[in-house]
Amino acid sequence: MRILVSNDDGISAQGILALVRALRDLGEVVVVAPDRQRSASSHGISIHRRLIPTEVDLGMDNVRAFSLSGTPVDCVKFGIHEFGRSESFDLMVSGINEGRNLATDVLYSGTVAAAGEAALQGVPAMAVSLDGPPFPFEDAASVVRNMVTRLRFRELDADTFLSVNIPAGAVDGPWVVSRIGAEGYRDRFIRHVDEEGQVYYRYAGDVVRNSEDEDADTRVIASGCVSITPLRYRFTNEAAMDTLKTWF
Repeated sequence: MRILVSNDDGISAQGILALVRALRDLGEVVVVAPDRQRSASSHGISIHRRLIPTEVDLGMDNVRAFSLSGTPVDCVKFGIHEFGRSESFDLMVSGINEGRNLATDVLYSGTVAAAGEAALQGVPAMAVSLDGPPFPFEDAASVVRNMVTRLRFRELDADTFLSVNIPAGAVDGPWVVSRIGAEGYRDRFIRHVDEEGQVYYRYAGDVVRNSEDEDADTRVIASGCVSITPLRYRFTNEAAMDTLKTWF
């Protein structure tokens, strides 16, 4: 098995190191991850900046690792292009993210976007996030390893990938198939002034909880279960298409 690994927390993050340690004996592991923290980068790519790869020694056998001066999606594109041409990857795993990616988080998450890019390129993929603190990455990585050996990724539609969220307090909880929840954020921007008198702002959104179905990912996690949500990039609102046609 050939596995491509990436994340959005950077190549030195505890989550990705625990993940690689858990997967390295399943086959050949290639890591291409951002050279720094790239959270909330969504599906952004670098068009006007140079991408610089640097080989990194993670001190693990059967693992090749590179940091890249780009976004998580840049890393996946580069990894598949450079290391998946002669022999394709069987799986791409993104994470383990330090923090959950539930409900509308999936729109902003670089962790989710990395897995989504792999799926767009025909590689089965999963994004993994740990809902903490605390962050027991090694325990969560064991769960991921179990999923990799048990889940039949090839039976999913080619453009479908999985978003997995693991509750820190119940990493061994039941696995539950869930849908995206309705939870969102109320935007807040906090004003600051630096030592030079420059005014700047920091984002500090407040969670807005909405009424949700029993199988919403937010409710599944709250119940102490591992949430597994199948995602795909298909944004067309079919019902709205029919309505729109009546306008003409």
